[in-house]
Amino acid sequence: MVVACAQLLQEAEAEPPIPVERLASLRGVIEIRQGDQAWAGMLAPAPGRGLVVTVRASDGFERQRFTVCHEIGHTFFPGFHQQKSYRCNGAKTSLEQLCDLAGSELLLPRSYFSRDLDDATFDLDSIEDLADRYQASIEATALRAVDLSHGPAALLVLRHRHKPAERGNEDQAEPKLRLDYCHATGSWPYALRHKSIDSESPLAAAYDGELVDMSNADVDELFSAPVGTVELHAKRYGRDGRVLALIRPKGGRDG
Repeated sequence: MVVACAQLLQEAEAEPPIPVERLASLRGVIEIRQGDQAWAGMLAPAPGRGLVVTVRASDGFERQRFTVCHEIGHTFFPGFHQQKSYRCNGAKTSLEQLCDLAGSELLLPRSYFSRDLDDATFDLDSIEDLADRYQASIEATALRAVDLSHGPAALLVLRHRHKPAERGNEDQAEPKLRLDYCHATGSWPYALRHKSIDSESPLAAAYDGELVDMSNADVDELFSAPVGTVELHAKRYGRDGRVLALIRPKGGRDG
């Protein structure tokens, strides 16, 4: 997949911000449209004409760009022109995971992104700058930065919500800031999904609107075993108030 994406980028003579429409056209997509739909994206054949990508109209511009690249990923697999494919939330098949990889490789090409990351500092200001350069979402950019980091790093994504066991009984429990997921490179203990955080945690301060930049932080409560002191950068983003937190072991290198 990485090689196929690199070849497509070379064929398109694409540089950041990546012209996703040009990439799509080279893979037989004749139209990119917006639609009122539950799923983020859909790739469908237009008989005798080519392919059509439909992105969710309510998604932001940057997320739509990633979705287009994800759907392009489907065109690298046999049978893509014979049936519809969907980009959905929730549990993902191995095919959907590979298409997410294609989305990252195409929208945030490693040949460019790695060089930019080398010149950046490990914080959310740099992630925001990179997101602007690549016209990608903050979350997708942070995930890519973790994947291409030179040492152990992780992105924690938290939302203020109920835990799954409370569904249907939300009126009987207060929502809390909980871990949605952890995306990491290097050796980290198991992350405790749905775990709520302590009210004194710097992550709670981030949810309350503070920009958190700490060289010595404790996030052990979100892991199955102690991770030790970490460098932490956290901030609240988006209409849903999610908290993104970049962490790495204390003493990690920039770039």
